[in-house]
Amino acid sequence: MGRSRKQPSDQPFELEISALDSKGLGLAVFEEKKLHVFDALPGEKIIARNLFGRSNRGRAETLEVLQASADRVQPRCPSFGYCGACSLQHMSMQAQLTRKQAMLLQLLRDSGQVEPDVVYAPLDAPHWNYRRKARLSVRDVAAKERVLVGFRERNGRYVADMDECHILHKVIADALPKLALMIKTLECRSTIPQIEVACGDERCALIIRHFEVLSSKDTDILKNFSRETGIGIYLQSGGPESVELLEPADFQLEYAFEPLGLRFRFEPLDFTQVNGGINQQMVERALELLDTQPEDSILDLFCGLGNFTLPLALGAGRVTGLEGSAEMVERGRANAILNGLDNVEFHTADLYQACDAPPWPAALYNKILIDPPRSGAQELLPWIAASQVGRVLYISCNPETLARDAGILVNQHGFRLLGAGIMNMFPHTRHSEAIALFERKTVEAKA
Repeated sequence: MGRSRKQPSDQPFELEISALDSKGLGLAVFEEKKLHVFDALPGEKIIARNLFGRSNRGRAETLEVLQASADRVQPRCPSFGYCGACSLQHMSMQAQLTRKQAMLLQLLRDSGQVEPDVVYAPLDAPHWNYRRKARLSVRDVAAKERVLVGFRERNGRYVADMDECHILHKVIADALPKLALMIKTLECRSTIPQIEVACGDERCALIIRHFEVLSSKDTDILKNFSRETGIGIYLQSGGPESVELLEPADFQLEYAFEPLGLRFRFEPLDFTQVNGGINQQMVERALELLDTQPEDSILDLFCGLGNFTLPLALGAGRVTGLEGSAEMVERGRANAILNGLDNVEFHTADLYQACDAPPWPAALYNKILIDPPRSGAQELLPWIAASQVGRVLYISCNPETLARDAGILVNQHGFRLLGAGIMNMFPHTRHSEAIALFERKTVEAKA
């Protein structure tokens, strides 16, 4: 027989928190074992209790704070502590920004073996009601005689019982209790697993995922909800191609860059940035760092619906956007027409194919903007290095892959990291976006 493993005690115990881990949990040592502690901050003394279950091995929760960190604040949301959407509401915003910036620089040093010449000040915007994209889970709980609509609990198993949310776009946050009550009246409520949220500047949409054909009664209820709230309702019976607008017939999502005079139309499942305020600042910083000039020819990789492409076209001579999704390319073209821009073009291209013979001529471009998915852009770096491009602006939703790619560009391909910094796209969470500017060492550096 194998040796039985000693189970952790469920009795409370005192801990001193030494640091935060990469997920925003406090780090401590108890009985010579490392613990990851929810809702604890460095420098604190707390009373904690072990959590149980395979997914919670080595984790504990905070029961009481005996000595609080100077960075501790009162969480605004009553669901904080069990809802999985936020993990850092108990930390001041300045401390959140400082931590995220420090983590980026540490990743660049450790993973990339590189230091930026300049550290850009973090981009920050209002910290509440910022979230324009979300996936809400739905659960018909017979024992509670309620339908729960919200984010998953932090253990991922259950839907958080929440009547309010302080990070969702205000239109959705205000409608959240009504939404749960409305879903409860549907005949198909037990076969609705999730609802996608998509918001523009003013209007918001809900995409109702459903496993069975809706009755006329249910569609009438959904239409009435749309009329009462002004929220657009879409139905999704299968894959993304099955999404169809239910109400109102003329519904359109849109966001604008007012200082630039640009408007962007999009569909609810299109990729758009979660945080509108940060998105505008991010585009403004991109224009500043790329220093667009009339003689520039710029390549925008992973261009989506033209979020960077169209602003760049206002100052550059020519901009080409490449994107893997044909639907998003069509959206980019439509947005260019909407804004009266004729010096921009969009093409569909698999940007992860072998770059020996890429479908775009490198010699035509002197600057590149790249905004890849979380996996980064490692496959593209040899092509970028072999081109004549002198300046590369890298927008990243994953600082870990940015650090890896920065090391490759600098240490293998002769680029210089002129500057880097974070963008607070996801306040109150461990996530952040980052921006980094690279230039060939043979080109005069300009931060």
